[in-house]
Amino acid sequence: MMDLERAVGPALRHLRLHGGREPRKQLEVAAAAGVTRGMLSSYERGKQSPSLKNLARILGALGADLVQLQWAVRMVEAQPDGGRVGAGTEEGDAWPLDTSGPGGPSEVREPPAVYRAVPLPEPLGVREEKALGQMIAGFLAYLSYTRAEARTVANDESGDLG
Repeated sequence: MMDLERAVGPALRHLRLHGGREPRKQLEVAAAAGVTRGMLSSYERGKQSPSLKNLARILGALGADLVQLQWAVRMVEAQPDGGRVGAGTEEGDAWPLDTSGPGGPSEVREPPAVYRAVPLPEPLGVREEKALGQMIAGFLAYLSYTRAEARTVANDESGDLG
């Protein structure tokens, strides 16, 4: 089960960078949400958790809702690196990690989140895990984009331009 408190920050970052037609700067989103850029950065890196009030304000500034946040959390959790910048596995470090030696297994590692998103009968190699995570991320970005387009069309048809 995912740690929601740690997943919200990277999910907010994902929404900021991939949730709209183009990436948005932290300063722009923070100003629109009424929080500092440093605070938004701290949330995105998982150093602090936003209050419900700040979470609602940030989602509003991003033009996102709780459903989109939920999808972003799932997408971040499905990435082999958990959505962390610069994280990842070493080449050849496939799950399950084979650390058998003379003394037996020395490390037990949880399966990457892609296995929770898509149950597979057997482990994939590192490259395949990464590719599957990227495919899931692309699919969720596409869903976000089409939802935003549908809202734009609905607003245009209703005569509401704001």
